[in-house]
Amino acid sequence: MPVPTVILKSTPGIKRDGTKFDGDFYTDGQWVRFQRGLPRKIGGYRSINKYLSQISRGFTSFTQQSLQYCHSGGTSSLERFTIDSSKNSSIISSRVPVAVYATGTVTLLTGAGGSINSVTVNGVTVTSGSVAYTTSLAVTATALAANITAFTSSPDYTAVAVGTTVTITATTASASVNGFVVAVTLTTLTASTTNMTGGSAALVSSVYNKWMFQYMYSSSTTDNSIIAHVAPNGQCVCNDTGGQIFIGDVLTTAPLTEILLPSGANATGGIVSLHPYLFYYGTAGIVGWSVPGSPTDLSGSGSGIARVWGQKIVKGMPLRAGSGSAPAGLFWAYDAVIRATFSGGTTVFQFDVIATDTSIMSEDCVVDYDGVFFWAGVDRFLMFNGVVRDVPNTLNQNWFFNNLNESQRSKVFAFKMPYYGEIWWCYPRDDATECTHAVIYNVREQTWYDTALPTSGRSAGGFNNAFASPLLVDAVPATSGYRVWIHEQGTDEIDGTTSAPVQSYFETADLSSLVQGNDARLRITTIEPDFIQSGPMSVQVTGRANARAPEVLSQQWIFEETATQPYEQIVMMKEMRRELRVRFESNAVGGNYQMGQIIGHIDSGDRTVLE
Repeated sequence: MPVPTVILKSTPGIKRDGTKFDGDFYTDGQWVRFQRGLPRKIGGYRSINKYLSQISRGFTSFTQQSLQYCHSGGTSSLERFTIDSSKNSSIISSRVPVAVYATGTVTLLTGAGGSINSVTVNGVTVTSGSVAYTTSLAVTATALAANITAFTSSPDYTAVAVGTTVTITATTASASVNGFVVAVTLTTLTASTTNMTGGSAALVSSVYNKWMFQYMYSSSTTDNSIIAHVAPNGQCVCNDTGGQIFIGDVLTTAPLTEILLPSGANATGGIVSLHPYLFYYGTAGIVGWSVPGSPTDLSGSGSGIARVWGQKIVKGMPLRAGSGSAPAGLFWAYDAVIRATFSGGTTVFQFDVIATDTSIMSEDCVVDYDGVFFWAGVDRFLMFNGVVRDVPNTLNQNWFFNNLNESQRSKVFAFKMPYYGEIWWCYPRDDATECTHAVIYNVREQTWYDTALPTSGRSAGGFNNAFASPLLVDAVPATSGYRVWIHEQGTDEIDGTTSAPVQSYFETADLSSLVQGNDARLRITTIEPDFIQSGPMSVQVTGRANARAPEVLSQQWIFEETATQPYEQIVMMKEMRRELRVRFESNAVGGNYQMGQIIGHIDSGDRTVLE
């Protein structure tokens, strides 16, 4: 009598919540995804830069022609490098904002008598009295510089003369002095002036610094600016201190310079570009925006500030809007979701509350997937597609939230992998302080699964359109520094000239005749593998006598990529379990697989219940 056959296929997704015996989903897996309802190995990854000096707390890339301009922010660093179309990296340059003191000038032009009666900066006199012409314009300029340096004003300035030009320097490094008008009154002499420019604050270093990046394009030129926000949000998104904004040209290596916040504003939360406006937001529900087309001007005509909610605004993203209401944005407060739409007039923008009693886990946990926003709250996954609602998750919601290291949840970051319809949330599991695991929602397959991340973990990164792959950064440094990895490359872990296998496996749901009322073990005698396969794979039988019995794992049987003998076309075995599962694994250099219809030859065995 022939042995019955079954298709060894389970429902797509890996079920972690509840018991193994309850459900038809795959019960275990590592580095495996689902496409067309079937398991396949997740792609490999290779290092393309291994010299970042600090762990990345914010990573971004920008495409210009055939280059990717990458920036990574750390505790006290802002590092920049490029990647070419062959995925080769340039050297790393520092763009960390440094303290720069604003300067203006007075240049004596003509005259051989008279005096400089006064010099003012922003309407404040910075000289103690008139300075008479002496000997020559150069000597007079030196006397003027000494007078300014000796005189205390508010704010204070020093001055140095080189030839006939006196350079006036603010004694405090900040953009606050930029734009101050330098004026001079004279008798007989003539002079020219330049106003105060170039002032910028230094980056405030903190072990809790988190970075957020945006890009803004000029409407009148081909220039693009990178705008960087940094605040000590790495311990808690509720942080209400700090918050700096810096700007620079995307393509250069020059240090970024400060964008000055208006009086009474704060930017503890972050920034978002709603072209032509730059928005900033933070503590106490404060939201502000720049002069249109001028991201460095947050207080001029056309700019604005509003308090739109009671608690901190954590995240902002662009939102599609109709004619007359664009640009628009979506803002996540600590406990609400708020929409901003352009209204014009004196208010410029109007704000309305989309949902209350929501939550957000971190500033980096939101993904825009084709205009639908997905994010992790503190106790559920949510989405916005016109309304805010739960993302159903019966497979690993408990697995994620119950094992997340809550003290480190501000480090959770998300990215998408559109080719496979995936959204990844990387998170620190158990007592880990960096991201060690990921839960994955497959929008296309409408299912969930998970994986451990590579042994070095990942601290930051995102999807890169030019490579159609994620760029992710080490959470643990190598000898040379923190490595930047490009994922979905081949099948292996490639670091320089070293290749290592990436272990990938999956385990089916329980097969049991108990659910049909037949109290007997199942005997599996043959498996007919059906894989698009590279390299050897193994198969094991596991299972239990009952739901409380210990797992019994069989030996491993290896089946090669190509069967050279007839007996290698199938895997022959003799195993029995009342609750039977089958585990397939690839763990060889060059190993890869896509599952098809695997046939198992299964019949009834004995009726042993206990082991």
